[in-house]
Amino acid sequence: MSQVPFSRRPRGFTLVELLVVIAIIGILVALLLPAVQAAREAARRSQCVNNMKNVGLACINYHDTYGNFPISVYRANEERDIANNYIGPPGGSLDRASGGTGYTGAGWISQVLPYLEEQALYEQLKPGFDAGNFTAAGQGRGMGLRTIREAMGRQLNVLTCPSDESSRPSEEQWYFVGSLVATTSYKGNIGDSILAEVPGDLMGYDGSTAAAFIDPNFHTYTSVGSPNSHNTVDCNGVLFRNSYFRPVSYRNVTDGSSNTFLIGENVVSQDFHSAAYFADGDWATCGIPLNRFDYISTPEELQDDPNPHRGFKSLHPGGANFARCDGSVSFVIESVSTPIYRSLSTRAGEENFGSE
Repeated sequence: MSQVPFSRRPRGFTLVELLVVIAIIGILVALLLPAVQAAREAARRSQCVNNMKNVGLACINYHDTYGNFPISVYRANEERDIANNYIGPPGGSLDRASGGTGYTGAGWISQVLPYLEEQALYEQLKPGFDAGNFTAAGQGRGMGLRTIREAMGRQLNVLTCPSDESSRPSEEQWYFVGSLVATTSYKGNIGDSILAEVPGDLMGYDGSTAAAFIDPNFHTYTSVGSPNSHNTVDCNGVLFRNSYFRPVSYRNVTDGSSNTFLIGENVVSQDFHSAAYFADGDWATCGIPLNRFDYISTPEELQDDPNPHRGFKSLHPGGANFARCDGSVSFVIESVSTPIYRSLSTRAGEENFGSE
C-alpha cells in the first residue's frame, strides 16, 4: 500500500511580521509624502508664474495701446487732483471723474480684461466705468451698479494662485459684504507707500501718533493726504488706486523696467480688500515686509482695520512671486533685505546697492 506524502498547511504571517510590514510601509509613506507634496507645490508655483506672466503681459499690451500702464480710479477726493487736471490716457476707457466725490471704483484689472481674452466680461463691467457717487451695497453708480453684480462675481483662473484655496468668489470683501465678488491673487505694486488713515480712525492714529511696525525700516501710518500715502496720486509704484489721475508709463520707470515690480502675490484669506475688479482691492504695498502677518506691535492696533494685511504675501514656502515691468517673473525670498525689497517697488527711487 502506497503512502500519501504528508503535506503541511502554509504558515501565515505572525503578528510580529505583520506589524513589521506595516511599519515599513509607514516609513516609506513618510519618506515619499513630502516629495509628493513638494512636487505638487512646484507644479502649483509654476502655474502661478504662468498666471503672473499672462497678467503682466496684459498690462504691457495695455501700455502699448494707451501709452501708460492700466489705471484705477478709486475716487477724486482731493481738490488738488481736479485742479491739476490729472487725466487718464488719451482715448481711455474710463469717463472723467468729476467733482470732489465722484468716483467709479473701477480697478486696473478691469481695464486689462480684453488683453486676457475676456472681452465679454469687460463689456459687462463697462457700464460701471461711468463716474458717479459709488455705493458699494449696489445702489449707486460706478462699480456699485446692481446690473454688473453678476459680472463682479466672475472668478478667473488667470487671477487665481493654485496654492491659495481662499482665492475664490467671496461675500466678505470690504465694500461688498453680502455680495458675491471675484477675488484676485495678484495685486498691483503701489510702491513702498505709507498706509494712510484719517485722524481718529478705528485705530485712533494720525501722522504724529502712528502705529509702529516690528521692523523699524518700514513705514508707519500717516494721515490722509500726506505725501506718498496710498490715498493720493503720489505713490511711487506703478499700479495704484488713483493712478487714473496720474498714469504711469515706461518713461516714468527710470529705475529700469527689469528693476521695478509691476504686480505681486496676495493671500485672499488674509486681506479682505481683494475684490478683483475694484480699485481698492487690486493693490498692495512693499511698505510692509514680505510674507509678514504679524507686523503690528500690539493687539489693539489690529482692531477691525484691514490695512495690516496690505503687504504682499503668498502660500508658497519661503517667499512670493513678482512680475516686473519688463514682463519677467521671479521668486523673491521672504528674507530679502529691507532696502532691496523697497527699492524694487519704486519706479524712480534711483537706489544703488552695488553688488547686492
